[in-house]
Amino acid sequence: MTRNWFSAVTYGVAASFIIVLASAVLLASLLRFTSFAETSGSVLPIVISVIALFIGGTIAGSKMKERGLMIGAVTGLFYCLFSLCFQYLGLERAPGLMQFIYFLANVAASAIGGTVGVNLFSGKHRY
Repeated sequence: MTRNWFSAVTYGVAASFIIVLASAVLLASLLRFTSFAETSGSVLPIVISVIALFIGGTIAGSKMKERGLMIGAVTGLFYCLFSLCFQYLGLERAPGLMQFIYFLANVAASAIGGTVGVNLFSGKHRY
């Protein structure tokens, strides 16, 4: 059971990172090759992060096939912990109140995604 839990969280976090990195490449290309300005897309990274964590939570919930809310929340927590470490250690910026609100939204989106993943892909259908 422990291995299944760890595997589900790993798949969810990896999927979230892949989506965020692909979106970062796309946004960087938009900034470089179009007239898209940084100020016009200031909320876009937050939306992308929430969507990526929802999808990552869904993948983690589908892998675990039970306890979707918990596995999704743990997936979101691991993602936010990595993001916090990168921000604090790599960029030397301390998190503020808004950063913790974003983290809370990310964990909530991932937990909801985990619940959706368990219910969509559990294979137990009642008709």
